[in-house]
Amino acid sequence: MLSSRLSWITGSLSSLFLLFGSNAMFAADSALYRASGANIPLPSSQTPFSEYVATTQTYIQRVLEQFYFQEHEAPFGSAYRIDDVVDMRSPYQISPDEGCLATQAKLGFLLTHGLTDSPYLLRDISASLHTQYPCALIRGLLLPGHGTVPGDTLAMDYQDWLAITDYGVDSFRGEVDSLYMVGFSTGTSLSVRYVDAHRADELVKGLIMLSPAITASSGLAFLSPYLSWFRDWLSEGPESDPARYESFSVNAGAQFYQLTKDLTDAQFAPLTVPVFMAGSADDSTVNMSAAREFFCAKTPSNEGVMLWFQSEQSQTSDLAQCSTVQELQSAAPEYRVINLAHTSMSISAGNPHYGAQGQYRMCLQYGLASDDYWQCVRDDKQTVYGESGLGTDGRYDGNLIRRGSFNPHYDFMVEKIFKFIESTQ
Repeated sequence: MLSSRLSWITGSLSSLFLLFGSNAMFAADSALYRASGANIPLPSSQTPFSEYVATTQTYIQRVLEQFYFQEHEAPFGSAYRIDDVVDMRSPYQISPDEGCLATQAKLGFLLTHGLTDSPYLLRDISASLHTQYPCALIRGLLLPGHGTVPGDTLAMDYQDWLAITDYGVDSFRGEVDSLYMVGFSTGTSLSVRYVDAHRADELVKGLIMLSPAITASSGLAFLSPYLSWFRDWLSEGPESDPARYESFSVNAGAQFYQLTKDLTDAQFAPLTVPVFMAGSADDSTVNMSAAREFFCAKTPSNEGVMLWFQSEQSQTSDLAQCSTVQELQSAAPEYRVINLAHTSMSISAGNPHYGAQGQYRMCLQYGLASDDYWQCVRDDKQTVYGESGLGTDGRYDGNLIRRGSFNPHYDFMVEKIFKFIESTQ
Protein backbone atom coordinates (compact mmCIF):
# COMPACT_ATOMS: atom_id res chain seq x y z
CA MET A 1 0.00 0.00 0.00
CA LEU A 2 2.81 2.44 0.93
CA SER A 3 4.79 1.67 -2.23
CA SER A 4 1.73 2.16 -4.44
CA ARG A 5 0.96 5.50 -2.75
CA LEU A 6 4.55 6.66 -3.22
CA SER A 7 4.38 5.65 -6.88
CA TRP A 8 1.18 7.67 -7.31
CA ILE A 9 2.72 10.71 -5.62
CA THR A 10 5.89 10.47 -7.72
CA GLY A 11 3.88 10.16 -10.93
CA SER A 12 1.65 13.08 -9.97
CA LEU A 13 4.64 15.24 -9.09
CA SER A 14 6.17 14.44 -12.44
CA SER A 15 2.95 15.57 -14.08
CA LEU A 16 3.07 18.78 -12.07
CA PHE A 17 6.62 19.42 -13.25
CA LEU A 18 5.64 18.80 -16.86
CA LEU A 19 2.68 21.14 -16.45
CA PHE A 20 4.91 24.01 -15.40
CA GLY A 21 7.55 23.09 -17.97
CA SER A 22 11.29 23.62 -17.80
CA ASN A 23 13.61 26.19 -19.34
CA ALA A 24 16.92 25.30 -17.74
CA MET A 25 19.45 27.84 -18.98
CA PHE A 26 21.99 27.99 -16.15
CA ALA A 27 24.10 25.32 -14.51
CA ALA A 28 22.40 23.91 -11.43
CA ASP A 29 25.12 25.35 -9.18
CA SER A 30 24.71 28.93 -10.47
CA ALA A 31 24.87 31.48 -7.67
CA LEU A 32 21.53 32.84 -8.83
CA TYR A 33 19.89 29.63 -7.64
CA ARG A 34 21.23 29.93 -4.10
CA ALA A 35 20.10 32.29 -1.36
CA SER A 36 21.81 35.68 -1.64
CA GLY A 37 22.19 36.08 2.11
CA ALA A 38 20.77 39.59 1.86
CA ASN A 39 17.84 38.81 4.17
CA ILE A 40 15.98 42.06 3.54
CA PRO A 41 14.46 42.70 6.99
CA LEU A 42 10.73 42.99 7.54
CA PRO A 43 10.02 46.53 8.78
CA SER A 44 8.68 46.98 12.28
CA SER A 45 5.26 48.49 12.74
CA GLN A 46 6.94 51.80 13.67
CA THR A 47 9.17 51.99 10.58
CA PRO A 48 8.25 54.96 8.36
CA PHE A 49 7.39 53.83 4.84
CA SER A 50 10.10 56.03 3.34
CA GLU A 51 12.67 54.29 5.53
CA TYR A 52 11.37 50.87 4.46
CA VAL A 53 11.78 51.92 0.81
CA ALA A 54 15.31 53.26 1.31
CA THR A 55 16.48 50.22 3.30
CA THR A 56 15.08 47.79 0.75
CA GLN A 57 16.69 49.67 -2.14
CA THR A 58 20.07 49.40 -0.41
CA TYR A 59 19.76 45.64 -0.04
CA ILE A 60 18.60 45.16 -3.63
CA GLN A 61 21.48 47.26 -4.97
CA ARG A 62 24.04 45.21 -3.04
CA VAL A 63 22.65 41.94 -4.37
CA LEU A 64 22.46 43.19 -7.95
CA GLU A 65 26.05 44.43 -7.78
CA GLN A 66 27.29 41.10 -6.39
CA PHE A 67 25.30 38.64 -8.49
CA TYR A 68 24.65 40.47 -11.76
CA PHE A 69 26.68 43.62 -12.42
CA GLN A 70 30.00 42.42 -11.01
CA GLU A 71 30.35 39.88 -13.81
CA HIS A 72 28.61 41.79 -16.64
CA GLU A 73 28.50 45.49 -17.43
CA ALA A 74 24.93 45.25 -18.73
CA PRO A 75 23.43 41.89 -17.63
CA PHE A 76 19.90 42.97 -18.62
CA GLY A 77 20.89 44.76 -21.81
CA SER A 78 22.30 48.18 -22.54
CA ALA A 79 18.97 49.90 -21.83
CA TYR A 80 19.09 49.00 -18.12
CA ARG A 81 21.63 50.45 -15.71
CA ILE A 82 21.80 49.15 -12.17
CA ASP A 83 19.85 52.17 -10.90
CA ASP A 84 17.07 51.37 -13.37
CA VAL A 85 16.85 47.76 -12.19
CA VAL A 86 16.84 48.77 -8.52
CA ASP A 87 14.00 51.18 -9.23
CA MET A 88 11.98 48.54 -11.07
CA ARG A 89 12.31 45.99 -8.28
CA SER A 90 11.92 48.24 -5.25
CA PRO A 91 8.92 49.29 -3.19
CA TYR A 92 7.90 52.90 -3.82
CA GLN A 93 5.76 55.81 -2.74
CA ILE A 94 3.97 58.46 -4.80
CA SER A 95 3.10 61.40 -2.56
CA PRO A 96 0.23 63.82 -3.15
CA ASP A 97 1.00 66.64 -5.56
CA GLU A 98 2.08 69.98 -4.18
CA GLY A 99 -0.90 72.23 -3.66
CA CYS A 100 -3.20 69.49 -2.39
CA LEU A 101 -5.07 70.83 0.62
CA ALA A 102 -4.98 69.07 3.95
CA THR A 103 -8.76 69.45 4.09
CA GLN A 104 -9.29 67.41 0.90
CA ALA A 105 -10.62 63.87 1.27
CA LYS A 106 -7.63 61.63 1.97
CA LEU A 107 -7.43 58.68 -0.39
CA GLY A 108 -4.80 55.93 -0.35
CA PHE A 109 -3.82 53.01 -2.57
CA LEU A 110 -1.66 50.03 -1.55
CA LEU A 111 -0.32 48.01 -4.49
CA THR A 112 0.97 44.45 -4.15
CA HIS A 113 2.61 42.45 -6.95
CA GLY A 114 2.48 38.75 -7.83
CA LEU A 115 4.59 35.66 -7.32
CA THR A 116 8.16 35.95 -8.75
CA ASP A 117 7.25 39.47 -9.91
CA SER A 118 8.20 42.90 -8.57
CA PRO A 119 6.47 46.23 -7.88
CA TYR A 120 7.14 47.19 -11.51
CA LEU A 121 4.21 45.02 -12.62
CA LEU A 122 1.85 47.60 -11.06
CA ARG A 123 3.72 50.78 -11.93
CA ASP A 124 1.37 51.60 -14.81
CA ILE A 125 -1.61 51.26 -12.49
CA SER A 126 0.10 53.54 -9.95
CA ALA A 127 0.74 56.17 -12.62
CA SER A 128 -2.88 56.02 -13.79
CA LEU A 129 -4.16 56.35 -10.23
CA HIS A 130 -1.88 59.32 -9.59
CA THR A 131 -3.08 61.07 -12.75
CA GLN A 132 -6.72 60.56 -11.77
CA TYR A 133 -6.22 61.23 -8.04
CA PRO A 134 -3.24 63.62 -7.73
CA CYS A 135 -3.95 64.19 -4.03
CA ALA A 136 -3.90 60.46 -3.15
CA LEU A 137 -1.09 58.68 -1.31
CA ILE A 138 0.13 55.65 -3.30
CA ARG A 139 2.48 52.94 -2.02
CA GLY A 140 3.84 49.77 -3.60
CA LEU A 141 5.15 46.81 -1.60
CA LEU A 142 7.90 44.28 -2.32
CA LEU A 143 7.08 40.76 -1.13
CA PRO A 144 9.86 39.06 0.88
CA GLY A 145 11.92 36.70 -1.27
CA HIS A 146 11.56 38.94 -4.34
CA GLY A 147 13.64 41.66 -5.99
CA THR A 148 17.06 40.02 -5.52
CA VAL A 149 17.95 36.57 -6.96
CA PRO A 150 15.57 33.64 -7.58
CA GLY A 151 17.52 31.62 -5.01
CA ASP A 152 15.88 33.77 -2.35
CA THR A 153 12.54 32.13 -3.16
CA LEU A 154 13.81 28.77 -1.87
CA ALA A 155 13.17 29.68 1.77
CA MET A 156 10.56 32.44 1.54
CA ASP A 157 7.41 32.03 3.63
CA TYR A 158 3.89 33.23 2.86
CA GLN A 159 3.55 34.31 6.49
CA ASP A 160 6.12 37.02 5.72
CA TRP A 161 3.98 38.12 2.77
CA LEU A 162 1.03 38.46 5.14
CA ALA A 163 3.22 40.42 7.56
CA ILE A 164 4.38 42.93 4.92
CA THR A 165 0.76 43.34 3.82
CA ASP A 166 -0.23 44.15 7.39
CA TYR A 167 2.62 46.65 7.55
CA GLY A 168 1.57 48.22 4.27
CA VAL A 169 -2.02 48.76 5.38
CA ASP A 170 -1.00 50.02 8.80
CA SER A 171 1.37 52.55 7.22
CA PHE A 172 -1.69 54.47 5.98
CA ARG A 173 -3.37 54.82 9.36
CA GLY A 174 -3.71 58.44 10.33
CA GLU A 175 -2.68 59.51 6.82
CA VAL A 176 -5.76 58.59 4.75
CA ASP A 177 -9.47 58.16 5.37
CA SER A 178 -10.10 55.56 2.65
CA LEU A 179 -7.73 52.86 1.42
CA TYR A 180 -8.02 50.65 -1.66
CA MET A 181 -5.89 47.53 -1.90
CA VAL A 182 -4.73 46.93 -5.48
CA GLY A 183 -3.29 43.52 -6.24
CA PHE A 184 -1.94 41.60 -9.20
CA SER A 185 -2.11 37.78 -9.04
CA THR A 186 -0.74 36.68 -5.64
CA GLY A 187 -1.15 40.27 -4.48
CA THR A 188 -4.92 39.75 -4.80
CA SER A 189 -4.76 36.67 -2.55
CA LEU A 190 -2.99 38.75 0.07
CA SER A 191 -5.62 41.49 -0.05
CA VAL A 192 -8.40 38.91 0.37
CA ARG A 193 -6.57 37.32 3.29
CA TYR A 194 -6.11 40.76 4.87
CA VAL A 195 -9.76 41.83 4.75
CA ASP A 196 -10.86 38.35 5.88
CA ALA A 197 -8.61 38.59 8.95
CA HIS A 198 -9.59 42.23 9.72
CA ARG A 199 -13.34 42.29 9.15
CA ALA A 200 -13.87 45.10 11.67
CA ASP A 201 -11.28 47.34 9.98
CA GLU A 202 -13.11 50.23 8.31
CA LEU A 203 -10.01 51.72 6.64
CA VAL A 204 -10.14 49.45 3.56
CA LYS A 205 -13.00 50.55 1.29
CA GLY A 206 -12.46 48.18 -1.61
CA LEU A 207 -10.26 45.62 -3.39
CA ILE A 208 -9.00 45.95 -6.96
CA MET A 209 -7.95 42.50 -8.16
CA LEU A 210 -6.11 42.02 -11.48
CA SER A 211 -5.55 38.46 -12.75
CA PRO A 212 -7.01 37.33 -9.40
CA ALA A 213 -5.29 34.36 -7.78
CA ILE A 214 -7.94 32.49 -5.81
CA THR A 215 -6.36 29.15 -6.67
CA ALA A 216 -3.79 27.81 -9.16
CA SER A 217 -4.83 26.58 -12.58
CA SER A 218 -3.34 23.15 -11.90
CA GLY A 219 -5.45 20.66 -10.00
CA LEU A 220 -2.17 19.18 -8.75
CA ALA A 221 -1.09 22.37 -6.96
CA PHE A 222 -1.77 20.74 -3.59
CA LEU A 223 1.21 18.47 -4.23
CA SER A 224 3.69 21.33 -4.50
CA PRO A 225 4.73 21.20 -0.81
CA TYR A 226 5.80 17.56 -1.36
CA LEU A 227 7.73 18.18 -4.56
CA SER A 228 10.60 19.61 -2.49
CA TRP A 229 11.41 15.99 -1.59
CA PHE A 230 12.56 15.55 -5.19
CA ARG A 231 13.73 18.91 -6.56
CA ASP A 232 14.20 22.63 -5.83
CA TRP A 233 13.06 24.09 -9.16
CA LEU A 234 10.10 23.71 -11.47
CA SER A 235 11.78 25.85 -14.11
CA GLU A 236 15.08 27.68 -14.46
CA GLY A 237 15.13 30.70 -16.75
CA PRO A 238 17.92 32.85 -18.14
CA GLU A 239 17.14 35.67 -15.64
CA SER A 240 17.33 38.29 -18.38
CA ASP A 241 14.26 40.27 -17.28
CA PRO A 242 15.22 43.22 -15.04
CA ALA A 243 11.68 43.41 -13.63
CA ARG A 244 11.06 39.87 -12.37
CA TYR A 245 12.40 36.36 -11.88
CA GLU A 246 12.17 33.96 -14.83
CA SER A 247 12.85 30.90 -12.67
CA PHE A 248 10.17 29.25 -10.52
CA SER A 249 11.09 27.33 -7.38
CA VAL A 250 9.12 24.49 -5.86
CA ASN A 251 8.86 26.51 -2.66
CA ALA A 252 7.28 29.42 -4.53
CA GLY A 253 4.47 27.12 -5.63
CA ALA A 254 4.19 25.60 -2.16
CA GLN A 255 3.88 28.98 -0.46
CA PHE A 256 1.25 30.10 -2.97
CA TYR A 257 -0.73 26.95 -2.24
CA GLN A 258 -0.52 27.53 1.52
CA LEU A 259 -1.67 31.13 1.04
CA THR A 260 -4.70 30.29 -1.10
CA LYS A 261 -5.80 26.80 -0.04
CA ASP A 262 -8.70 28.04 2.14
CA LEU A 263 -10.08 30.63 -0.28
CA THR A 264 -12.20 28.11 -2.19
CA ASP A 265 -13.67 26.46 0.91
CA ALA A 266 -17.46 26.53 1.06
CA GLN A 267 -17.10 27.75 4.66
CA PHE A 268 -15.13 30.85 3.65
CA ALA A 269 -17.29 33.77 4.78
CA PRO A 270 -18.27 36.26 2.06
CA LEU A 271 -16.30 39.50 2.07
CA THR A 272 -17.96 42.69 3.21
CA VAL A 273 -15.92 45.13 1.09
CA PRO A 274 -16.68 45.83 -2.60
CA VAL A 275 -14.48 44.12 -5.18
CA PHE A 276 -13.34 45.02 -8.70
CA MET A 277 -11.89 42.13 -10.71
CA ALA A 278 -10.36 41.92 -14.17
CA GLY A 279 -9.09 38.67 -15.62
CA SER A 280 -8.67 36.57 -18.74
CA ALA A 281 -10.74 33.45 -19.38
CA ASP A 282 -7.61 32.07 -21.10
CA ASP A 283 -5.34 32.57 -18.06
CA SER A 284 -3.00 29.55 -17.76
CA THR A 285 -1.50 30.50 -14.37
CA VAL A 286 -4.53 30.87 -12.11
CA ASN A 287 -7.98 29.31 -12.15
CA MET A 288 -10.19 32.08 -13.49
CA SER A 289 -13.37 29.99 -13.21
CA ALA A 290 -12.69 29.78 -9.47
CA ALA A 291 -12.08 33.53 -9.36
CA ARG A 292 -15.39 34.16 -11.11
CA GLU A 293 -17.17 31.83 -8.68
CA PHE A 294 -15.54 33.68 -5.77
CA PHE A 295 -16.64 37.04 -7.18
CA CYS A 296 -20.26 35.95 -7.63
CA ALA A 297 -20.57 34.05 -4.34
CA LYS A 298 -18.18 35.71 -1.91
CA THR A 299 -18.26 39.47 -2.63
CA PRO A 300 -21.05 42.00 -1.99
CA SER A 301 -23.66 41.80 -4.75
CA ASN A 302 -24.28 44.91 -6.87
CA GLU A 303 -21.34 46.77 -5.31
CA GLY A 304 -18.54 45.58 -7.55
CA VAL A 305 -17.74 44.66 -11.12
CA MET A 306 -15.79 41.91 -12.86
CA LEU A 307 -14.33 42.34 -16.35
CA TRP A 308 -14.15 38.90 -17.94
CA PHE A 309 -12.00 39.00 -21.10
CA GLN A 310 -12.64 36.00 -23.34
CA SER A 311 -11.64 34.87 -26.82
CA GLU A 312 -12.48 32.24 -29.41
CA GLN A 313 -10.13 29.90 -27.53
CA SER A 314 -11.81 30.39 -24.12
CA GLN A 315 -13.55 27.61 -22.25
CA THR A 316 -16.85 29.20 -21.21
CA SER A 317 -18.99 26.29 -20.00
CA ASP A 318 -20.19 25.90 -16.39
CA LEU A 319 -19.25 29.44 -15.37
CA ALA A 320 -20.71 31.22 -12.36
CA GLN A 321 -23.32 33.77 -13.39
CA CYS A 322 -24.07 37.12 -11.76
CA SER A 323 -25.24 40.45 -13.11
CA THR A 324 -22.04 42.34 -12.26
CA VAL A 325 -19.83 40.23 -14.56
CA GLN A 326 -19.15 42.00 -17.86
CA GLU A 327 -18.02 39.65 -20.62
CA LEU A 328 -15.71 41.30 -23.15
CA GLN A 329 -13.70 40.20 -26.18
CA SER A 330 -9.97 40.05 -25.50
CA ALA A 331 -8.70 39.97 -29.09
CA ALA A 332 -7.14 43.17 -30.42
CA PRO A 333 -6.07 42.76 -34.07
CA GLU A 334 -4.40 46.17 -34.15
CA TYR A 335 -1.89 44.85 -31.60
CA ARG A 336 -1.78 41.26 -32.97
CA VAL A 337 -3.32 40.11 -29.67
CA ILE A 338 -5.24 36.82 -29.96
CA ASN A 339 -6.11 36.46 -26.29
CA LEU A 340 -4.94 37.87 -22.95
CA ALA A 341 -2.29 36.15 -20.86
CA HIS A 342 -2.10 36.19 -17.08
CA THR A 343 0.89 38.50 -17.43
CA SER A 344 -1.00 41.02 -19.58
CA MET A 345 -3.59 42.51 -17.30
CA SER A 346 -1.81 45.27 -15.38
CA ILE A 347 0.46 46.57 -18.16
CA SER A 348 -0.39 49.29 -20.68
CA ALA A 349 0.41 48.92 -24.39
CA GLY A 350 2.70 51.95 -24.06
CA ASN A 351 4.84 50.46 -21.28
CA PRO A 352 8.52 50.96 -22.24
CA HIS A 353 9.55 47.52 -20.97
CA TYR A 354 6.62 45.14 -21.60
CA GLY A 355 4.46 47.17 -24.00
CA ALA A 356 3.74 46.75 -27.69
CA GLN A 357 7.02 48.51 -28.55
CA GLY A 358 8.77 47.56 -25.32
CA GLN A 359 12.27 46.23 -24.78
CA TYR A 360 11.27 42.77 -23.50
CA ARG A 361 9.44 39.95 -25.31
CA MET A 362 8.29 36.74 -23.59
CA CYS A 363 9.55 33.99 -25.90
CA LEU A 364 11.34 31.61 -23.53
CA GLN A 365 9.06 28.70 -24.47
CA TYR A 366 11.18 28.28 -27.60
CA GLY A 367 14.49 27.95 -25.73
CA LEU A 368 17.38 30.40 -26.04
CA ALA A 369 19.36 28.19 -28.38
CA SER A 370 16.66 27.95 -31.03
CA ASP A 371 16.17 30.07 -34.13
CA ASP A 372 12.48 30.33 -33.21
CA TYR A 373 13.38 32.13 -29.98
CA TRP A 374 15.35 34.85 -31.75
CA GLN A 375 12.76 35.26 -34.48
CA CYS A 376 10.05 35.51 -31.81
CA VAL A 377 12.02 38.26 -30.05
CA ARG A 378 12.99 40.24 -33.14
CA ASP A 379 10.31 39.76 -35.81
CA ASP A 380 7.12 41.73 -35.19
CA LYS A 381 5.57 40.73 -38.51
CA GLN A 382 5.71 36.98 -37.86
CA THR A 383 4.53 36.96 -34.24
CA VAL A 384 1.28 37.29 -32.30
CA TYR A 385 0.54 37.77 -28.59
CA GLY A 386 -1.39 35.31 -26.45
CA GLU A 387 -1.47 33.06 -23.42
CA SER A 388 0.70 29.98 -22.99
CA GLY A 389 -0.84 27.07 -24.83
CA LEU A 390 -2.19 29.18 -27.68
CA GLY A 391 -1.96 27.49 -31.07
CA THR A 392 -0.35 24.17 -31.99
CA ASP A 393 3.33 23.20 -31.87
CA GLY A 394 4.36 26.74 -30.99
CA ARG A 395 2.51 28.36 -33.89
CA TYR A 396 -0.77 30.20 -34.34
CA ASP A 397 -1.85 30.47 -37.99
CA GLY A 398 1.81 30.06 -38.94
CA ASN A 399 3.03 32.79 -36.57
CA LEU A 400 5.30 32.44 -33.57
CA ILE A 401 3.70 33.31 -30.24
CA ARG A 402 4.92 35.84 -27.70
CA ARG A 403 3.31 35.39 -24.31
CA GLY A 404 1.15 38.44 -23.71
CA SER A 405 2.96 41.14 -21.75
CA PHE A 406 0.52 44.06 -22.09
CA ASN A 407 -3.21 44.71 -22.05
CA PRO A 408 -4.57 46.34 -25.23
CA HIS A 409 -7.73 47.18 -23.24
CA TYR A 410 -5.80 48.86 -20.43
CA ASP A 411 -7.38 52.33 -20.86
CA PHE A 412 -10.89 50.85 -20.84
CA MET A 413 -10.06 48.84 -17.72
CA VAL A 414 -8.68 51.76 -15.72
CA GLU A 415 -11.72 53.87 -16.55
CA LYS A 416 -13.82 51.09 -15.04
CA ILE A 417 -11.55 51.09 -12.00
CA PHE A 418 -12.06 54.83 -11.54
CA LYS A 419 -15.84 54.39 -11.73
CA PHE A 420 -15.62 51.59 -9.17
CA ILE A 421 -13.64 53.80 -6.78
CA GLU A 422 -16.05 56.71 -7.17
CA SER A 423 -19.07 54.46 -6.61
CA THR A 424 -17.67 53.08 -3.35
CA GLN A 425 -16.54 56.34 -1.73
